[in-house]
Amino acid sequence: MTIEMLFNPLPVTRDWSFIPPAFTAYGAQHLITLGVITFLCVLVVWFGKKGKSTERVWLGRLIGLLIVGYIVVFYARQAVLNAWSWEYSLPLELCNIVLVACLISIFRPDPLVSEIAYFWGLGGGLQALATPDLGLGFPSWDFLFFFWGHGATVLAIVFLIACHNFRPRRGSVLRIMIALNVYGLAVGVIDAISGWNYGYLCRKPSVPSLLDFLGPWPWYLLSIELIAFLSFFLLDTPWRLLIWLRKRKAAGGGSSPEGC
Repeated sequence: MTIEMLFNPLPVTRDWSFIPPAFTAYGAQHLITLGVITFLCVLVVWFGKKGKSTERVWLGRLIGLLIVGYIVVFYARQAVLNAWSWEYSLPLELCNIVLVACLISIFRPDPLVSEIAYFWGLGGGLQALATPDLGLGFPSWDFLFFFWGHGATVLAIVFLIACHNFRPRRGSVLRIMIALNVYGLAVGVIDAISGWNYGYLCRKPSVPSLLDFLGPWPWYLLSIELIAFLSFFLLDTPWRLLIWLRKRKAAGGGSSPEGC
């Protein structure tokens, strides 16, 4: 087996007798994959509650290796297929930033970086897993990369919550919205100068997408801002409610609340 055979979804002999099946949302492949990711998340929570400190450390390393492996295999495949390009291969997409934030947060937790991983990762990752934009199912590389990347992101965030006791701080929604706009401004300038389109900040994708329902450029960017704010607000609300309930319990004579 050659390296090209390993990274090409079809044999190098171009035997077109095998083509991965079309992906069907909420079909058997989709539901099984979601079930596997959910089961792994439950295991991470269990280790966070019941596991020893050394086991949690090794679990973090395993999830970190899963993220690093995704990055290495993704770029190795691009190199082998001669598909690397400045226009599409730089780590400037939002999902790339999330993976890096997850990796940093696992090994060197930082409040702001962990909040970026949590809000950006869950805000986009859960929606992506629920409504995958895929044409081909397993075992196509599109399928593997999609669920590998998004699944590793969700696992990393669950690990931060269960094993690193991550909690979004007060005012986190505002901070993350500012961070999102800093990202958009920085990458938007790069796109405008180079003619690239990372983050779809300069134009919509050429194929049909959800952005088609959000208005023309640049108005769809404002629509994305609103959707992002609502998503971040919903992700922050459970933690605010938890604090409120704990304070109420403490005021009624229960145990003192734990801050987030």
